[in-house]
Amino acid sequence: MSAVKFSSLQISAIKLMLFGSVLLYLVIDLFILEGPVWRLLHKQDAAAAENANAPAIVYGEVITQEQLDQFTEQQNHLRGRSAVPETEKIPLLMEMVHDTLLRLRSRYNDKNLPDTTNAAEQEVRNLVARAPSSEMFDSWLASQGYTRQAYTRELSTRLRDRHFLQRVIEPHCRVSEEDAARHFELIRDSLVQPENRPLRHIFLSSLGKDSETVRRHAESLLHELEKGADFVALAKAHSEDPTSAARGGDVGIVQNAEGFPLPELPLFGEGAPPSGKLSLAQSRWGWHILLLGEITPARALRFEECKESLKSAIRSAQEEIAVRVFRSSMLKEAFAKKYLEIHAH
Repeated sequence: MSAVKFSSLQISAIKLMLFGSVLLYLVIDLFILEGPVWRLLHKQDAAAAENANAPAIVYGEVITQEQLDQFTEQQNHLRGRSAVPETEKIPLLMEMVHDTLLRLRSRYNDKNLPDTTNAAEQEVRNLVARAPSSEMFDSWLASQGYTRQAYTRELSTRLRDRHFLQRVIEPHCRVSEEDAARHFELIRDSLVQPENRPLRHIFLSSLGKDSETVRRHAESLLHELEKGADFVALAKAHSEDPTSAARGGDVGIVQNAEGFPLPELPLFGEGAPPSGKLSLAQSRWGWHILLLGEITPARALRFEECKESLKSAIRSAQEEIAVRVFRSSMLKEAFAKKYLEIHAH
């Protein structure tokens, strides 16, 4: 059977007829019936308008205003505040952008990353155990827009992203003993063990009480001690510092350095009581019966004493820099490829 042959004129006529049919269909769809093509175009227009108002778009993944508001509320809860200052709104958005970039990167490395499901489930169990009740924990999750299952998935993703980030920066965060030794030589003059001494106390709080009444109570306990009463027994019975009271008033070794929570107590320098002598002192929180041990003088630290802490400090600084550099590189790459849009309002 021979094939049917068309002349060039016939082919042109067929093409023209097909084109006219398509054109007629489009006219009817777009201007008369508002059919599938009309709906598709308007859906795309609506999506484009919505994306234009979204805070950011990362490789086609939209960060919605609702997501940003939810993240902001979480940060407020974690930091114990009611509202975000204007100066922090852009940094919070950029934090979400960085997290999205990291998640997209780690998603393509799933086969090389550990399964974090079990770790996430254990972390949720730990959070539930620390909450006043399981119901209150679920209620808090609901206020953040999560079910327990959804939160576990989110946590698993964060743990996976963290593994990926750690793997990326690991080659740039290695500290040798020689590195620590060089750093030690640079700062050795500032590495000093301050003078220190053991401290026991019996603490009587004056918050919400008459300070003079509390002082008289402290003086009566001091008088008992001076007559030979057992310090440990009195501390356990009367001290209102629960941590040290359980140890018979033993606070431990305190240093003559910034950061001691009660700098007004006379523990060092002129006016400090000698070792083994009972004394009474007042702090902003109440009255203290003090019993101090011998003072160990300040001295310079040796390299071996601070080697590990130096290595840890250097590594922490390296990790911070490496994370910052990696996040910056992801951001620059996304901008260069025009796959990142920031619509800050």
